[in-house]
Amino acid sequence: MGSNREFTWTHAWLGAVTILFFVGSLILVNPAQLYVSPDETANAYFATRFSESLSLRGSSDELLESFDRLHPRSALVDDGQLVPGSFLGLPIIYGFFVMILGPIALWILTPLVTILAAHGWRRLVSKFTSESIGSLAFTLFLLHPAVWYYSARGLMHNVLFLDLLVLASWLWVLRPMGGGGGSPRLQPGFDQAKVGRNRGHRAQRSVWNDLLAGLFVGLALFVRTSEFLWVGAGLAMAGLIWWRTLSWRRLRAGLFGLVVGIGLLLLMNTLTYGSPFTTGYTLGQPPVTELIATDSIDSVALLPFGFHPMNAWRHFSAYAVTMFWWLSILALPGFFLLLAQKTNRRTVRWSIVLATAVSLWLVFMYGSWEIHDNPDPTQITMANSYVRYWLPMYLFTTPMIAMTIHWLSQRGRSALARGLVVATLVLAVIGLNVNATFVQGQDGLIKMREMLAVSSEIQESVLRYTEGNAVLIVDRGDKLFFPHRHVWYPLRDEATYEAMPSILESTTLYYYGITFPQTDLDYLNDSRLKRMGLGIEIVQTYADESLYRLFKP
Repeated sequence: MGSNREFTWTHAWLGAVTILFFVGSLILVNPAQLYVSPDETANAYFATRFSESLSLRGSSDELLESFDRLHPRSALVDDGQLVPGSFLGLPIIYGFFVMILGPIALWILTPLVTILAAHGWRRLVSKFTSESIGSLAFTLFLLHPAVWYYSARGLMHNVLFLDLLVLASWLWVLRPMGGGGGSPRLQPGFDQAKVGRNRGHRAQRSVWNDLLAGLFVGLALFVRTSEFLWVGAGLAMAGLIWWRTLSWRRLRAGLFGLVVGIGLLLLMNTLTYGSPFTTGYTLGQPPVTELIATDSIDSVALLPFGFHPMNAWRHFSAYAVTMFWWLSILALPGFFLLLAQKTNRRTVRWSIVLATAVSLWLVFMYGSWEIHDNPDPTQITMANSYVRYWLPMYLFTTPMIAMTIHWLSQRGRSALARGLVVATLVLAVIGLNVNATFVQGQDGLIKMREMLAVSSEIQESVLRYTEGNAVLIVDRGDKLFFPHRHVWYPLRDEATYEAMPSILESTTLYYYGITFPQTDLDYLNDSRLKRMGLGIEIVQTYADESLYRLFKP
């Protein structure tokens, strides 16, 4: 009875956590289909484009053929057509689901895949620790502020990339699709032919586990190709550590799936950019073959942002230790508790070594880079890129935190006391996670929702004031008006001023951005624009920003 009751309570808790995560992840859904960042806006556009035409290249446009700067951030113009400025995996995968489910797929897919990955993570952690620690790791994974925040902003690549790797690990290690399990003991009256058929079916399903595991790794690289170095090194390390458990049959299946996933990546790169090794980040740069010939690929591929240990430590301290201080406090003792675990000692210790190596690589690679996603470079918020780049590292801490909570609960003298310790610690962690995800800082999800509501009103108004074929010069407003209008950025660029007369020969031209003081507006009309035979006038003001029309007097 006690066991059944515990089973029921555990599944009720997991269900409640799942619902809380899923509902919270939909906080940014809005009818205007507006997104927080240009990356999300571009991925939504190209996923929709792929669902309609099975291609990521936009339709030809006379303006795009004339002006290759006429594109939003996170998109490029190639041969008069818009193409993604990033990796192709997410818009292609999600584009398939948009065909089936419609635009709502863009909002719900990342949370749903993350829930499935969290289930796989729970099973993995449970296998090498205990069911209770696995359930805690499930909760800590789904409700980790970084995972929750970027699941709500699900058109960023990073959570999907992490989910696919977790699902691949689950499929390979646990083989949930009929894999594992010994042969049934033959009893009198057993049909040996039937037993043989069942064994054959199980073996066939096991092959599917391995094949799908390899495919998911390939798709993860399709989603974020820039992570191929540490993913490849991690797979090689895992193979060396656990080579005794491998068989050629499993390796063949896994490698076949991996080749299919990478083959899809190379195929879509070719169809989109004209070369299998070109991405949105390298379009227009020398091909890989030339870089190899000049030995210049080494520093670019291995340490694209240089090696700056002090910068890496400063960013790690800010975005991993301090930002989630309550999780850091619980993770540290959990690290040593996992090392001291006696069951599955070899597997757990080597897993910790592998996770530590990956984490150090991510810290030094991305931490050496100076990134300021917020217009105010002094702000340390969840929206800064370090948080999403370090999602694998945060995931590795969840079993450590779970171990600490479990160890503390075991200090209780009764089942009730142990249960109260777990409940108190978990609820405290969830409360702090909710605050970090939804409330804290300039980029909390509640403030993001309010910002999108205001942006929706601005978008509606600006679209009313501008013609369908108009060009809008923007600084950061491209995510508001693309794809409804052509956008060009930024204003304060000589190339922008040089293009203005030519654009006005073809269509109407506007600027949307920070409201000019009257002195700046007079300078533009009396000097800078006047010399070009142009003028500028205000159309409408929205708080600190305004819409201006550029014209030929």
